[in-house]
Amino acid sequence: MPDIPSNTVYVNINKCYTIKWNITGSYTKPLSVVKCSEVVLLNNTGHDIYFKAGDGTLGNPADITEFLIEDGQEFTVQGLTNSEQLSCTGLSGVLYGRAQYYSSTPQTRQ
Repeated sequence: MPDIPSNTVYVNINKCYTIKWNITGSYTKPLSVVKCSEVVLLNNTGHDIYFKAGDGTLGNPADITEFLIEDGQEFTVQGLTNSEQLSCTGLSGVLYGRAQYYSSTPQTRQ
């Protein structure tokens, strides 16, 4: 094991944010856009919801496969760059998600 200087300070660049969608019956983006590598969607809207993920380069958004999240269930979407890549729809309600950015590179500062 290498010696670690006693004055080493570790900097954690992993970030987590809570984001939300106001579900209105058509596909909507989250109210805030944050850098993330995954989003955990927590469906407590009282209704089933659908989401699509993409960066807008896939052509017609209507052609992108949608995923169902039943009420009371959660789903983790990975491989994202930011939360704006997700859009959700369903009956009216508020959907919450946890946007998480993880870096596997340890950051140190001396």
